[in-house]
Amino acid sequence: MNDRESYVNKILIEIANEISITPTMIDKAVSSYEAVGKWIGDGVFYQTRITPQGSMNLGTTIKPVSDVDDYDMDLVCLLEDGNYLAAEQIKHIIGNRLKEHEIYRKKIEDEGEGKRCWKMQYDEFHMDILPCVPKNQYREPYLTDIRLTHKNEINLYEDRYSNPYGYRLWFENRMADILKSEKKSFAAKNNTTIENVPTYRVRTPLQMAIQLLKRHRDIHFQNDADNAPISVIITTLAAHAYQGETDLYEALCGLLNRMTQYIEVKDGAYWVQNPAMPDENFADKWQVYPERKDAFFEWLLLAKQEIIIDPINAIGLDQVGKELKKSFGEAPVNRALNRIGVETRDAREKSKLNSLGVALGIGVESSISNIKPVKGHTFFGE
Repeated sequence: MNDRESYVNKILIEIANEISITPTMIDKAVSSYEAVGKWIGDGVFYQTRITPQGSMNLGTTIKPVSDVDDYDMDLVCLLEDGNYLAAEQIKHIIGNRLKEHEIYRKKIEDEGEGKRCWKMQYDEFHMDILPCVPKNQYREPYLTDIRLTHKNEINLYEDRYSNPYGYRLWFENRMADILKSEKKSFAAKNNTTIENVPTYRVRTPLQMAIQLLKRHRDIHFQNDADNAPISVIITTLAAHAYQGETDLYEALCGLLNRMTQYIEVKDGAYWVQNPAMPDENFADKWQVYPERKDAFFEWLLLAKQEIIIDPINAIGLDQVGKELKKSFGEAPVNRALNRIGVETRDAREKSKLNSLGVALGIGVESSISNIKPVKGHTFFGE
């Protein structure tokens, strides 16, 4: 990367940090779902396992744009020996047990029964619990498909299938080397083993890139939520397109240039295949609502322009910030720039300022080349 790209890379890392849920928020969420899992497990006949799924499990959860909103925490509640259960039984074994708890019952009453999940509202997050059983009668380590229940329009319960465990394994494999390195570093700092470090505890370029793309989507579609690209399509295409880049800016460049290569057309229908369930098309709604397909491709071009091109071409730090605020919002960009400003001032006082005004030794030094110590501060030649 050149000097401009290195500096934008640093700002993007700080913005990704700002829009991520904090370790304290993660701790609270984990504690909450573990308590729910224990309550269910202690009160049902079946062997129960509750784990995160979706963005929480992948480490790509972001804070909502508005402070009055909350983020989603999706959970899988697996009845490991419940293969023979009917769809309605799967749903209500979990729901009935939750309703035996005074607090959980009140939360469910406030939220209502979802088509597939039991929903509960917490202070900072919205918990969706998906009751399910293994799809296969004899569950082995490599058989990760699940059977869940779907409540249709006439209140009948139908079998549906998914594979969140397999998807997580596929996603982790797309960034295997850098994920292992990040987990090793986290384990060393926290006196634990690599095996005990969940993916959502670390930050790789792929995870941060997906977070930034999701935030850009949230900003752009604030007044058109129906046509906003769904997270699983963004995540799947981004993971396919990732080629091991170690810098966030380079990762975003690569993703935005390659994501469309992984959209197929089968018999005239657009397909974004679920890598863990090849028969599932994440873009199936595009056939019913073609405006969503058009919105996706238009958004992808806009994201490339506003995240990759405009900040690099901006002259002066103020203009860089202005361009990034269009993509990610005022508050996270202001906080990111303020933090960099503090680091820059501290470095200037220690006479360790590089030619862009970026402080050395603060997390991106490996990506900055040809650095020259200077006096004062200049941004992009100003």
